[in-house]
Amino acid sequence: MPDKKRRERLFLLLCLAVAGACAGLAFRFAVPLRSQKPQTLPDTKELAAYTQVELNTADADALCTLPGVGPRNAQAILDYRAQYGPFAQVKDAAQVPGITQAMVDSWAGQAYVR
Repeated sequence: MPDKKRRERLFLLLCLAVAGACAGLAFRFAVPLRSQKPQTLPDTKELAAYTQVELNTADADALCTLPGVGPRNAQAILDYRAQYGPFAQVKDAAQVPGITQAMVDSWAGQAYVR
């Protein structure tokens, strides 16, 4: 009988040792919690510089990527294009109501016509 009790104690100690090793490994390789700061989205203004917009085929969403063009100006460009036809040059967009020459100048490298 004493041998059986000794084996039970040894088994229990071995189980505790294995459980402790597992817990230690779990804490060792666990991913640390990140701070609960709200995530900020990357600045897409720099990315917009690499987006090119063809003024004669672009939809309202594409036109809104141009500097100074919001939904209202984009719709004005679409309406102008529907009424007068395609633009011959980018600078012709300055004739659209609400679009200034300065805005068209800021589109350099982003807007083009075919």
